[in-house]
Amino acid sequence: MINAILTGIIKLIVGLVSLILTPIDNLILSTLPDLSNALTGVGNFLNLISTSIGWVISALGLSNETLSLIVLYFTFKLTAPMFFYMIKLAISWYDKLKP
Repeated sequence: MINAILTGIIKLIVGLVSLILTPIDNLILSTLPDLSNALTGVGNFLNLISTSIGWVISALGLSNETLSLIVLYFTFKLTAPMFFYMIKLAISWYDKLKP
């Protein structure tokens, strides 16, 4: 009996929410572009960037060694703090678990 009442109340709430949100949903669908168009635009933008990177590097005259040093520098800069934090975290866990 209680289960049927709760089920009915939930169905009523879901129906009312659907009734209230249907005009808003229709408005969003009519005014915003399709998601596939947005994803296609992002893909085209990334394709444009990837094709122009080679041209920019050759225009700047960067050698392979310079590019390797730049990549190594940023790799170290972005991963070293995380590595040291993980070591510090492991030491603190060990200290807490030590009898």
